[in-house]
Amino acid sequence: MKSQGFTLVELIIIMVIIGILAVSASPLFISDSGTKSQAFRLQAMSILRAIQLQAMQDTTSQYVAEVSQNTLGQPPFIEENSRQISDVENVTFSFSEPLPATIGFDGLGRPTEQCSGGCTITISENSGSSRDLCINSEGYINEC
Repeated sequence: MKSQGFTLVELIIIMVIIGILAVSASPLFISDSGTKSQAFRLQAMSILRAIQLQAMQDTTSQYVAEVSQNTLGQPPFIEENSRQISDVENVTFSFSEPLPATIGFDGLGRPTEQCSGGCTITISENSGSSRDLCINSEGYINEC
């Protein structure tokens, strides 16, 4: 009587070959392209929201965020300032208005200055991946 099917050794060899192919081909399908821009977008959202909250809590002073091609955040741009993204490699910022741009917030958290009607900040990597950050006219800061 003849048995049909595969032996255990044949199945193990097939699984090893599939594993080797999966490890060697996975970088073609899974890359880290876009992760830097995603991380910087989340950091930029956090910075802008912190500046917005500060402006809402202290209505006697004016709090602004500045956006240029390689910086975003609250001036002055020094190392001790935690509310900034500056001098990052392979990532650039662009704004719906000409750069450099200023985004201020009023006592209700609404944007003023160049962003009073709403604006978009685009964070781009040199690899071509980009992410957008939107601030609407009522002050809602989100990814778009």
